[in-house]
Amino acid sequence: MTRSPDVRSTPRTRRPSLALVAGAACTLALAACSAGQEHAVPHDAAVTPPPQAEPHTAAVAPPPAASQVPMVEPAVPAVATAEPAPAQPPPFAGEPELARFHGALRDLTRGARKSHVRILWLGDSHGQADFWTGGLRTALQKRYGNGGPGFVHMGWKAYRHDGMKLVVDGKWSIRPKAPASSSRVGDGMFGLGGVVAVGPVDGGKARAQVTDEGLSGRMSWDVCYRLRTPSDELSVKLGSRPPTAVRATSTEPAGELRHLVLVGEGPETLEVASARGLPELCGVVIETDPAKQPGVVLDTLGINGARFGTPLAWDETSFGAELVRRQPTLVILEYGTNESGDVGVDPSVYGKKLVRLMERIRRFAPDTDCLALAPTDRADTRERTPLVRDAIRAGALEAGCGFWDTYAVMGGAGSIRAWAQETTPRAARDGVHLTPKGYRELGEALAAHVLRGLSPDLSAVLRGSTP
Repeated sequence: MTRSPDVRSTPRTRRPSLALVAGAACTLALAACSAGQEHAVPHDAAVTPPPQAEPHTAAVAPPPAASQVPMVEPAVPAVATAEPAPAQPPPFAGEPELARFHGALRDLTRGARKSHVRILWLGDSHGQADFWTGGLRTALQKRYGNGGPGFVHMGWKAYRHDGMKLVVDGKWSIRPKAPASSSRVGDGMFGLGGVVAVGPVDGGKARAQVTDEGLSGRMSWDVCYRLRTPSDELSVKLGSRPPTAVRATSTEPAGELRHLVLVGEGPETLEVASARGLPELCGVVIETDPAKQPGVVLDTLGINGARFGTPLAWDETSFGAELVRRQPTLVILEYGTNESGDVGVDPSVYGKKLVRLMERIRRFAPDTDCLALAPTDRADTRERTPLVRDAIRAGALEAGCGFWDTYAVMGGAGSIRAWAQETTPRAARDGVHLTPKGYRELGEALAAHVLRGLSPDLSAVLRGSTP
């Protein structure tokens, strides 16, 4: 028997940047470009979803205070011994900085974990397209279980996500207008993904449909929203159920980020509409029920033109509350390609910003591992890219993060041009971005790296080896 959900919300003079380069070129093999953005991509794709609570119920608990952040399940570090006991996992042969992450994956393999292993990917347009991140997500979910697509933006046209069909009806706008800004914009409250969509006054709708038919069972849809004024109202509808009206109340006043959790069965479609005023939508997290189907979830938080300074410009308390809700096991920092074009800036600055960013993240998710990625090769910054790469490596070392040399994996200076000239190109002609094929290969190679010591069956896909 279907119940209408009850609603409880909780407060909660430099070289052109990547954005300008792609905005001028607009020749990406990935998809059509948007002016002033690194690239814009179509909305159609394919991925996974999630659950919790009772079917068709809406429920939200206030996020715990930073001091009450739940501890991530302790990793099970593998210790090499002269004669390891047969029941013990193999010795850890990868980066010690990923020990907790590896321990969590081992627990999934043994059936000893009843929570998802969550990965948070913060980055630029390379991540926003969800081809690179999608390749990594697919490789990990095939081996350790599909926990769903994770975080998904809604109402943002210049965005795509694997495994999702995203539709935007009406003239939705986004806030901030320049999401990649490294300076504080307004109150800095933009949810987990750094961008909120503002519904049109004409009642336009935003829809998110899970297209992975292989997913089944209970899945949760955690909708993040903000009512800026007491008169704002959202209409939220999951599947064929009646819509839920979301309004401000005396106990839950307007102004804060809040969450509405809906639970359904199998892949469904979420529809959100602006019923009154100008409410804001900061995305939805879609996951399987971890008690019955635990697995890997990768949240893609890439923004065209972003730099290390972008997330540092967000409101710390608000972003921190979102981190508390997610409790990632691994954070991946994928910046540096835009920084390579900032010729007037000392590259060492980026290593320091990396350290600051991880310090902030760990205030709310203290037990997360982290992995910093070097920038990809870029045709117009042959001399500067290695300097930015070295600065990121130094910052990763200071922050206790692992490091993956994307630049070297591609082949170093000139590799992006070589990739673009291949019969089936792995890089776009703009000298900055890759094609979906190139991004997917990087994702598979990165999976081989993060699973080193755990995954003998995953070999490198680029030139036969992974650094």
